[in-house]
Amino acid sequence: MKKNTSDTTSNANFLYDEIKASIKEMIKSKGMHAGAKIPNESELCKMFDVSRITIRRAIKELIEENVIEVVRGKGTFVKASITELHILNLKGFTEGLSTEDRNIEKQIISKKIIIDEDKISKKFSHMYTRFVELVRLVSDDDGQLSLDYAYLPTELYPDIEKKIENETSTFQLIREEYHVQFTKVKKEVVYLHPTPTVCEYLGISRVSPVIFVEKIICDKLNKPLHYSKYYLVAERVKLYIEAEYTD
Repeated sequence: MKKNTSDTTSNANFLYDEIKASIKEMIKSKGMHAGAKIPNESELCKMFDVSRITIRRAIKELIEENVIEVVRGKGTFVKASITELHILNLKGFTEGLSTEDRNIEKQIISKKIIIDEDKISKKFSHMYTRFVELVRLVSDDDGQLSLDYAYLPTELYPDIEKKIENETSTFQLIREEYHVQFTKVKKEVVYLHPTPTVCEYLGISRVSPVIFVEKIICDKLNKPLHYSKYYLVAERVKLYIEAEYTD
């Protein structure tokens, strides 16, 4: 999309929004994912037939919108998409993601039966000691998003380990196969530096912060039904809360 312009400030103010939209469309139409290099300022000026002031303003706003990022001495690159997560959502991690225009994939890293009478059992008020430990990696088109550990009591969910595959929604499985309804959720959220194992699976360095979430879901009588903990790539996630105010 090429524009002819007299290169005035007024035109620049008018055009930069169109240039922003055109750059976004170029990224989408060419299937450019995180890390892909986009044309430099001079090339963009020629491509759209506009001045540097217009290109620089468009780039500045695209940076603020987390669409692209500038790496000094290397160039301008497509930035990994930002995932919005409602911190109070009762849904599972992947169920809470918007999958429009991108692919969400889950990969089972480990699935095994464990016996625990200490830390995990405590999360369930010591009601259970035998659990399915499910470890999965969640990714999208731009790379890894989350490393998720879920613990499911076998007394509550007999043979559930046989029914879980890579893309299985455990929340949907529990609702439909075991007729269990989740009612309450408690989450604890902290920022921390990842362990070597988390770094390996998420493809990040030890200095890259992660968002660590612990979640316990209960029924209406406050009986624990599900415990999970997961590590989110901090630079790829935005947490938010939406609630209604009542007197």
